[in-house]
Amino acid sequence: MNDSRTPWPSPPPAHPYPGPPPHPGGGPGAPARPVPAGVGDLRRQCASVVDGFLTLLGGSLIALRLPDGTDLGVPAGTITTSGNHFSTFALAVCVLGVSFAHHVLGPMLFRTTVGKFLCLARVVRAADAGRPRFWQCVRRWLLGLTWLPVQAALSLVGGDGDPYDDGCGLRIVRSRDLRAARR
Repeated sequence: MNDSRTPWPSPPPAHPYPGPPPHPGGGPGAPARPVPAGVGDLRRQCASVVDGFLTLLGGSLIALRLPDGTDLGVPAGTITTSGNHFSTFALAVCVLGVSFAHHVLGPMLFRTTVGKFLCLARVVRAADAGRPRFWQCVRRWLLGLTWLPVQAALSLVGGDGDPYDDGCGLRIVRSRDLRAARR
């Protein structure tokens, strides 16, 4: 009898890794990254002043550039720009729009705003030093719009308000500390 069997192909070589390489930002099974300590009050206040100035300047310049008769989205076009000046409502809409873009989209995309960038600070999640999420940034923006003016008013009447701390699960850290924590 002819014992000619067709040889089976050899098994595929073993994969060099037991699983996919770990993601640099961590994952469900990765150890948590250390989160740097928050920045000091002087750096936080300096960044807030720069950010506030740029927001007011940008919103004012946009409001000035609105053409006459621009409808600002109010029902039936009841409020429009007119003449060589702009209305208070147009200024408020433009400043809030610039503020939203600057304080929500900036940290979400770049981990910083212009003022924080100039003060060498970054915005990170307090849990794992990751990139801020959209709704965290929105809540933090709303907190800044409401709590900061109240805190300033309390200090004028002699009240002792709580110091503004990092809220909404976000923390402002020094850029240098964030780089050192990643190594």
